[in-house]
Amino acid sequence: ITYNQSMPTLSVIIITGSKAHEILPTLKIAKKFADEIILVDTGATDNTVKLAKPYYTKLVKTSGTDFSAWRNLGAKYAHGDWLLYLDTDERVPKALAGEILATIKEPIHDAYTIPRHEILLGKHLKHWPHPRVLRLIKKASLKRWRGKLHEQPELIGTVGDLKNFMLHLTHKNLDENINKTLEWSRLEAQMLYGSNHPPMKGWRFWRILLTEFYQRFFKQGLRKDGVEGNLEVLYQMFSRFVTYARLWELQRQPSLEKSYKNIDQKILDEWRQ
Repeated sequence: ITYNQSMPTLSVIIITGSKAHEILPTLKIAKKFADEIILVDTGATDNTVKLAKPYYTKLVKTSGTDFSAWRNLGAKYAHGDWLLYLDTDERVPKALAGEILATIKEPIHDAYTIPRHEILLGKHLKHWPHPRVLRLIKKASLKRWRGKLHEQPELIGTVGDLKNFMLHLTHKNLDENINKTLEWSRLEAQMLYGSNHPPMKGWRFWRILLTEFYQRFFKQGLRKDGVEGNLEVLYQMFSRFVTYARLWELQRQPSLEKSYKNIDQKILDEWRQ
């Protein structure tokens, strides 16, 4: 790949799994302003990679559940001076793309955060936090990404803030929500278990759920966002419950698997007598 060396170049890195239903808009938009697109395939089992072929510059295949490893792998194969990380459910409006290109042409900082508007259940909830995500990074300033789930980059230099926002099209339907919770709550529970979290007691579940309810319903104010806001309150409580129920399973001695084997063995022993 040969670039015009007088202008800084931009590599868009997109991490995907089986996301055929949502990746095409991300790719089509990125194609309009990126110098190259690196697609990091984490194990797609559908036609995602086939659909993406007209758009990506480089395909990198990997596996596992480590977001930092995936992001580091994308950077390894990128040729651009700057890296922009996108997920398949994130969209770059035209105003943001223009700001990104203008910024890397005359940068003041070595990396930039981007404000992100969350679209949940088809609606932009006014009382949902608008996080800033650190996604635009000068390649020479990136040391590495760290963190298996809530990953963050280690950088050399300073960080600035872009003004225009990206869209995050998440929580599209109940099936998607539950599947994501079942997948990532297992990893979150393992991290809590590895940090020697206090044993889960009955009262801890109620404290966690009531705290989540207070934070989302009253303090955050999602109750003011109509049906969608109230559904998000309930769903966030459910998601927290699943994570800590999994933690309880990991902490339980004997394990549930062993307990049921012991029950079967006890019954078999009775029949041998």
